[in-house]
Amino acid sequence: MLFRLKVFYNKLSNKLWLRPALAGLFAISMAVFAYYVGYAYNSSQLGLNIDESSLVSLFSIFASSMLSVATFTVSAIVAAASSVSNSTTYRATQYVLGDKKAQLVLSAFIAAFIYSIIGILSLKAFTYGHTGRFVLFLGLIVIVSFVLIAFINWVDHAMTLGRQESILNRLTDVALDSITPEVVNGFGATVWDEKIPEHSKAIYPRRYGYIVGLDAASLQEIAEEADCYLVITTRPGELSDPTQPIVYVTPSSAVTEELVSEIQESFVSANRRYPEADIRYNLINLAETADRALSSAVNDPGTAINVITRQTRILAKWAEVQQQVADEAPKYPRLSILPTHASELVSDSFAPIARDGAGVIEVGVRLQKALQTVARLGNSDLAAAAKDLSAVAMEFANQALVVESQRQRLAKVASQIA
Repeated sequence: MLFRLKVFYNKLSNKLWLRPALAGLFAISMAVFAYYVGYAYNSSQLGLNIDESSLVSLFSIFASSMLSVATFTVSAIVAAASSVSNSTTYRATQYVLGDKKAQLVLSAFIAAFIYSIIGILSLKAFTYGHTGRFVLFLGLIVIVSFVLIAFINWVDHAMTLGRQESILNRLTDVALDSITPEVVNGFGATVWDEKIPEHSKAIYPRRYGYIVGLDAASLQEIAEEADCYLVITTRPGELSDPTQPIVYVTPSSAVTEELVSEIQESFVSANRRYPEADIRYNLINLAETADRALSSAVNDPGTAINVITRQTRILAKWAEVQQQVADEAPKYPRLSILPTHASELVSDSFAPIARDGAGVIEVGVRLQKALQTVARLGNSDLAAAAKDLSAVAMEFANQALVVESQRQRLAKVASQIA
């Protein structure tokens, strides 16, 4: 249950409407609180007596201005998302719409607007008294302070929200954050050799979708209670469908309807991939940005070179974390899981660039040097994958480069791979 709540929270936290909605509820609560305080503790002994007409005037001014500013802010966020979609990849728009500072400032403006409207309606419909009006005024001061702080943060942040470099930084940070010991170490399970175990029974998912999370702790508990072993044939980012097994249970005699249901409930799927535990998805997003930059319509090899450098940094962290967890004993010995292969990571990172940047010597040289770096990271699987992709990149380049001297220059760089 806690696992599903965590996955649900990760999905919900990036929604643009969440924080404004919560801010709106807070504004309504403040207005209701002011009414009940005024009703329970109505007193004319307060040093500051604010009449109803003054409050209505203040609220009217605030409501009209906040509505305009909130509309402008939404337009700015949508424009930034559109710009990001055109300059990187359309999947990067989620990082604009889920930007915490953008959500904060929009929340402030909407909370101020809702509080002002509720304040006007409440003052006209109910009798607040001296204390109630004073509390309403204090609430207005709190909201104004919130708006000012949010606006100051927004002025600087709005300048970089939709810029390509800003989104590339965000894509890189998300990719680095997804490389955790838990994810790299197969969620604590042993490595599956990708052979179907004998005397096993296949368990199928209930619906189509991408796997976005799996509860390894629950699966281990299920296996212990049923005295069986589970082979997990999928991982976050993989597409699942009811015709493809996601788990093999050994022995098959342990399988019951209740066991099947519990195993299926331990997986969470969605219509799209999520970045939290999906390293390959994050690498693909960066590679697509480089691919777009290399298109004839954009012709921006500098961005492709920038992405290559970032991809190298991400692979270096993956190699570092894998080395850290290499000697760790499996946390869940009754589970085996489909591993993430180094060849997949290298291919996701560089194969599109090798193909579409083959005719640009600057990109080719930077790519070969990046593959040399990957080969020197001390991971034999990464080194083998880097050598293979280096050879593939040379094949593309030999076909695309029209000048013999450029082909020779690139071949010289490629020959230096360890």
